[in-house]
Amino acid sequence: MNRTAASSIAPFFDRLCGVDFAVGNGVYLDAKGFQASLLLDLSRLLNTRCDLTIDEFMKSPGHVMNYGMPATNGLSSNAKKDLQKLEQLVHHAIKLFEPRLTQVGVKALSDPQDFKNVRVEIQAAVIFGEQTLRFSPSFHLHPGQVELVVQPEPA
Repeated sequence: MNRTAASSIAPFFDRLCGVDFAVGNGVYLDAKGFQASLLLDLSRLLNTRCDLTIDEFMKSPGHVMNYGMPATNGLSSNAKKDLQKLEQLVHHAIKLFEPRLTQVGVKALSDPQDFKNVRVEIQAAVIFGEQTLRFSPSFHLHPGQVELVVQPEPA
């Protein structure tokens, strides 16, 4: 049985730009399409820089003009308090701009091989149709770019 859910779960930017995001009859996304939608929007969110400082962003109630994350160049991947600040920033950005995710937890881990690289692991719940599903992507945050960590498909 192929489960689908209403198209209101389509990617935010795709809906704004009028991209044909739909599967099948143009009304529904399947589970893979929904997951791809979430991953795409999270990647866009984490790759976009707003003009706010870190402190301004943390106090921000969210506005389309402040979409994205503040610059984090001043944070060190080797300092525990800076990793905790990065966790708070990512959590706040998700809270403001990705309403499909709930029960969000964020963990930032330094990369011992590359001091400029931080791995951000997100644990969240998401409603898909009538089900609550776990959503657990990981991203590598590099200076100037965020990359999705692709997990192998379960066998």
